[in-house]
Amino acid sequence: MGGERLRIGIIGCGDLGAVHARRFADMEGARVVALADPDPGRLARAAEALADPPAVRATDYRDLLDCGLDAVCIASPDAYHVPQVLDALAANLHVLCEKPLTLDPEALEAVVASSAEVGRVVALTYPRHYDGGLRAMRREILSGRWGRVTHVTVHNSEDWVSTNRGTWRHDPAICPGGFFYDASGHQIDTLFWVTGLEPVRVRAESDQAGTPVPMCVWGTARLTGAVPMTFHVVGTARVWREQVNVHCEGMDFALDDGRALWAKAGDMAPIEPSEPSETADAAFVRLVRGAGPNWAPPDAARPIVHFTRAALESAAIPGSPEVACGAQSA
Repeated sequence: MGGERLRIGIIGCGDLGAVHARRFADMEGARVVALADPDPGRLARAAEALADPPAVRATDYRDLLDCGLDAVCIASPDAYHVPQVLDALAANLHVLCEKPLTLDPEALEAVVASSAEVGRVVALTYPRHYDGGLRAMRREILSGRWGRVTHVTVHNSEDWVSTNRGTWRHDPAICPGGFFYDASGHQIDTLFWVTGLEPVRVRAESDQAGTPVPMCVWGTARLTGAVPMTFHVVGTARVWREQVNVHCEGMDFALDDGRALWAKAGDMAPIEPSEPSETADAAFVRLVRGAGPNWAPPDAARPIVHFTRAALESAAIPGSPEVACGAQSA
């Protein structure tokens, strides 16, 4: 591609799509040249927010796929991610896709296989992967210098009821796992990504809190290496809070409201990153130009998919039995 700016189309022009559009538009190496959304009002608002509004605007995302793009950013509701990713790859385009990708392991593997077959980048937007402090934490844990991981806990809470009432996030056909699947995937992903562990078995309970989707989910799990895990996500809270705790034989680590911490002098202190953080958008442009690692490829979602699917299955069965997690069931 030489020094030409990357030509990007945005699929889904809601709040997140508009954020991605502005980020790409502000980069010297990228241009937003097309927008797609089934709602003409969202299309117009997203275009008007850009200094150089794109001429191509479509209510059907498929109309973008053959208009001379290099890549697409998919920020549509959850259930549409995999079909749109596969269509974009079939059109030989690079893809940045919002999380979560899917609850279906077979759909996930179809994305992984298609990306490899066409030789195009697929990156997910899990923000912790692009954070310098969290990457430093991951290196410390995976180095083995602090011994093995012994215990892990995950908590996430926010108001996901009043803020999403009447939206697709309360529609089980589009967001089947509710708060647990959509929002709490950040913390679940962080746990598996920084430890390298995978889920083996999980037992969970859930409460829809008067909505059509799981709003509060809690339970226990066993991870590889016989590591015990407890988790509790609360979509009926008043404010946003998150905490992921990773206890190793020789060190305590934590993600606390976006901060990477470790135990120093009897307290939890920030982990100083050895490299700068970047947005998923900036990392995506870098990747397409052939520079640096892909911090969030689609196969990184495997443990999230298997864990989330098994937890929701357990919670749906009377008595909440322990359920095997996908590939680790054997």
